[in-house]
Amino acid sequence: MSSEMIEGRPVFTVSAFGNIIKGLVSEAFLGGVWVEGEIQGAKPAKPHMYFSLAEKVDDVDVKIDVAIFAGVLRSVNAKLREQGLELKNGMKVRVFGVLDFYAPRGSLTFKVSDIDTRFSLGELALQREALLRKLIENGMTELNKALEVPIVPLRLGVISSETAAGWADARKHLAESGFGFQISFVDCRVQGDQAVSMVVRALEILGERTDIDVILLMRGGGSKGDLAAFDDEAIALAIARCPLPVFTGIGHEVDRSIADEVAHTACKTPTACADEIIGYVAEFLEAIADAAHDLQRQTQQVLERSRTRLTVNLDRLCRVPVLQLERHAQRLDSITERVRLLDPVNTMAKGWSITRAANGDIVRDAASLSVGQEMTTTFASGSATSTIKETHI
Repeated sequence: MSSEMIEGRPVFTVSAFGNIIKGLVSEAFLGGVWVEGEIQGAKPAKPHMYFSLAEKVDDVDVKIDVAIFAGVLRSVNAKLREQGLELKNGMKVRVFGVLDFYAPRGSLTFKVSDIDTRFSLGELALQREALLRKLIENGMTELNKALEVPIVPLRLGVISSETAAGWADARKHLAESGFGFQISFVDCRVQGDQAVSMVVRALEILGERTDIDVILLMRGGGSKGDLAAFDDEAIALAIARCPLPVFTGIGHEVDRSIADEVAHTACKTPTACADEIIGYVAEFLEAIADAAHDLQRQTQQVLERSRTRLTVNLDRLCRVPVLQLERHAQRLDSITERVRLLDPVNTMAKGWSITRAANGDIVRDAASLSVGQEMTTTFASGSATSTIKETHI
């Protein structure tokens, strides 16, 4: 402590004053404390990690500088990985450590020695629930689902990482299907700080195109931390507002991501996503095959009915004239018989005769005759001429 006094108050050098502050801080937080806040300004560790813990109070960010040195950072990251988490901006954490005053810069820094992963998991779950509730209330979870998938979705927009194993498997399934898929691929980060902005931009680019039927957003497996980008509000809104149906194959083993909730169709894996699209095309081809089968069956039925009618008509054509001829022959026989019966020759053969006057007229009654008139009588065989001697009327 300084021995110099001015008006009864001590005078310190900067270093001495700094040492006093350091001692007071160390004594006040002896043994360490837990501090909660939101990570801001974090950058990749090289090899230490520095960021600020922030809390908004009355619309003002209250911050404290935080340092996690390499040795501690390894153990902290190991604990986070076990829960599928990673330190990143916007993440709420509860960390344990001590407050340190660094005299050369006159700065206070909270040195972390441990982290409570359960707190971060709980905060993430709360944030996710709040975001999902907000999206549902605003109708965002139904917008993309309302879009109609084309009957034959062969033109695919794919958003994934070129090196992702999940995309490689999905691409193989699409190729092995034998269908002529046309793929427009957008390579982007699907994890890490740049993932959100790149995925959103990819959705915007593909959504503006008119030569794409559906968009496939694929990630593949990973920890909760790896897949955290797909719980981001920006990606959720980009999917919901996309003018094309969006299919997700993000690869969550248990939980659905927010992206899955707002997508047109959510699949568990990229391969399942590819199979879903293949199913649409296969269903169309099956419908075409069924229609062709029905058309063939109906055509055969029409032909069979026509063939039956033709056979019946041919039978009628062959049978009716014969019947008509037979009926006419019968009528002709009947007429012939009647003519035969009415033939005078046949009548005279029964004893009848025909008498004609000299002028050839048939004598029908005695009144037409006069005494002395000659007449000729024809018999079945021969004729005789006679003279009227008298008549009896």
